[in-house]
Amino acid sequence: MAAAAPAAGPRMPVAGNLTVTGVLRSEWTKLRSVRSTWWLLATAVILTVGVAVFVSPGATPVKPAPYTFARNTEYGSLLSQLALLVLGVMVFTGEYQSGLIRASLSVVPRRLLLLWGKLGVFGAVALALSIATSVAAFALGELAQRARSGHPHAWFGDPQVTRIVLGAGLVLAVTGIFGLALGAIIRNTAAGLSTITAVFFVLPLVFRIALPASDQGFLRFLPSNAGGALWDAALSPTSMTPWTGFALLCGYTAALVAVAAWRLQHGDA
Repeated sequence: MAAAAPAAGPRMPVAGNLTVTGVLRSEWTKLRSVRSTWWLLATAVILTVGVAVFVSPGATPVKPAPYTFARNTEYGSLLSQLALLVLGVMVFTGEYQSGLIRASLSVVPRRLLLLWGKLGVFGAVALALSIATSVAAFALGELAQRARSGHPHAWFGDPQVTRIVLGAGLVLAVTGIFGLALGAIIRNTAAGLSTITAVFFVLPLVFRIALPASDQGFLRFLPSNAGGALWDAALSPTSMTPWTGFALLCGYTAALVAVAAWRLQHGDA
């Protein structure tokens, strides 16, 4: 006798057939449901805008050139980098520390799709936030300075101002993605935060203090100085041209993303 056909019933969803939209929606839900996400994003906004309003405009007694004023209003980005770097690292390490990564990979067995989903969601949030806060920092800094002095200092359209303001936001977003990729490679929150702090904050300062100026030429190749060249904030005595430095920072980030993709594909959860 022929085998009886199985009874018809509702079909269970196949995890491997998830769409990109579904993965992005899932990653957005995970990102916004963690309280630390909002604390770190709020910290980045407060630092970027706060420095522009309360510190930078009054730092120079003589009226600076427009591009110098624009750079001064964006110095808060140097501090808010740490907030976005921490958030980027924790996007991956938080799941590894809690064990949630196993559930994520069981739902999305195509591991690269999981990585692209996290990169897409975090990158969109970081870019939107950093550009908005950089523009707000410049605009509010200009308004604060105008209230103090009674005359304008700079505005969009002045030489190099747009590059500096938008460049600060672009660098802030890319450094956040740099942190996410590093977190995917290291998979440990403490180790990831220690590494990112050393690379972006400790080593540039140590080399700048310890080495004579004649031996500091290589500092322009460090990720922090390469990105800072785009908005005239690099601490190297021989800085790169703006877009060359930004391209190098993007190259570092792309290389880390490639390593993260390989590790995610070939490593254990």
